Amino acid sequence: MATYTEYLDFDTEEDKLKQQQLYQATELSAQTAAAVKKISRPQNWLLAAAPYCPDCRVFVLFIQKMAELNPNIRVNYIARSDFDDSSRFDNPRQQEIVRTNQKIPALFLIGHEEDGPVFSEFPQVVLNQIAADETRRTELRDAYRAGEFNADVEAQIVAALAWAEQRC
Repeated sequence: MATYTEYLDFDTEEDKLKQQQLYQATELSAQTAAAVKKISRPQNWLLAAAPYCPDCRVFVLFIQKMAELNPNIRVNYIARSDFDDSSRFDNPRQQEIVRTNQKIPALFLIGHEEDGPVFSEFPQVVLNQIAADETRRTELRDAYRAGEFNADVEAQIVAALAWAEQRC
């Protein structure tokens, strides 16, 4: 598992630069920041992601900014290319759960991986719309990458943090 700085080095310098530019251009809403600051128990998260992935570029910046707001939120990154390396995981079960999911970005609460990812590839609102009309997949994916669902991403992460607060 890796830190955010190490995550940035998972791929090329070009991918790293794209992730950093998006990170600098993004701000959390005041409502999100207030909710994140209220987290009072330590939470350890595992985030499968890669800077080359356009979906990860959108998601990672939100969870990382939240982690920087509250030291109780700890995020460990893992590259998809490391899914088969058992030394990158806390235990074989954790590795199997992450490897089975295969999608990035995918966010898991460490110690509760069996509950599945709390975020996988797209925000739930996009997944719901895709399920309702598969022909809109590309349109919805592009809208997500363009930031049209950023408020939904923030809300889904905040809900995950609140869920984790009850389990940690």
